[in-house]
Amino acid sequence: MNTPTGIGMIYNIALNPYFDLHPDTLNYIELTPDILLQDKGPGQPGRFIQVAKEWEMIRSLAQRWPMVAHHIGFSLGSADYFDQEYLDNVLRLHEEFGFHWHSDHLSYSKLIQGETPEYNTCLALPVPYDNESLEMIAAKIRLIREAVGTPFFIENNVYFTEIPDEELTEPEFLKNLCRESGCGLLLDLHNVYVNSRNFGFNPYDFVDALDLGTVQEIHIAGGNEAAGIYLDSHSGPCPEEVWQLLDYVLPRCTQIRGITFEVDESYIPEVGFESVASQLNKARNIWNKHKTPQHVA
Repeated sequence: MNTPTGIGMIYNIALNPYFDLHPDTLNYIELTPDILLQDKGPGQPGRFIQVAKEWEMIRSLAQRWPMVAHHIGFSLGSADYFDQEYLDNVLRLHEEFGFHWHSDHLSYSKLIQGETPEYNTCLALPVPYDNESLEMIAAKIRLIREAVGTPFFIENNVYFTEIPDEELTEPEFLKNLCRESGCGLLLDLHNVYVNSRNFGFNPYDFVDALDLGTVQEIHIAGGNEAAGIYLDSHSGPCPEEVWQLLDYVLPRCTQIRGITFEVDESYIPEVGFESVASQLNKARNIWNKHKTPQHVA
């Protein structure tokens, strides 16, 4: 199975007409498999229910492009909890669609009391950068990697509050996590930009502190400001600062597989398909500037 390289886009239902209008802008499609399912919750009979319309659309796309999976449900930062049922379902999806790699966020969304989640925050909350969290998350990633048998990447998170007196910096935590778990890094440059803008640090210093040799995928996106805070809303075109950061980082990422553009479905009518295509073409120009072009049928 050839590994896709080049430019991808994360799937949402509002993009369905795009794939026939601009097929040459894509080398692969990134899917959040959770959107294909209704989840009744841990321990419930027939827990995962297929959304038939979405399922058929993804099947048709998987015949045209390689697929990669970007999950939101592992909640890797939830202490003393691992959702084995969720992993079992991921394996079923992997068998169905043949994902070339899997990824999830360095965060948690499930609050645990007893043996099962009591609350889902519906928000990717940051984990503390300490050795206890590192050991816990690395063990979960090793389990996932062994089960799925493909590369697994962890994405740096966006956050809106800082945890004081942490043992490690975020780049140190990410470097150690990749080393201890064997995972790759999904470097979300818009997340870096969001955090740098809200908390006043230099994004270039941040990426220079990473082990860029572990970066295997890059996310780019746009955002917007609300109430004095800049948000990772995936609301449209990338800010110029994100393009500049991509141009800086890409040649330093020796193991990179792809650049994925993210845009939320609620903004597609406002943004328009031509704008989406222009973002993907701009990403491809930067890719071709620094990497040998490789095209996947």
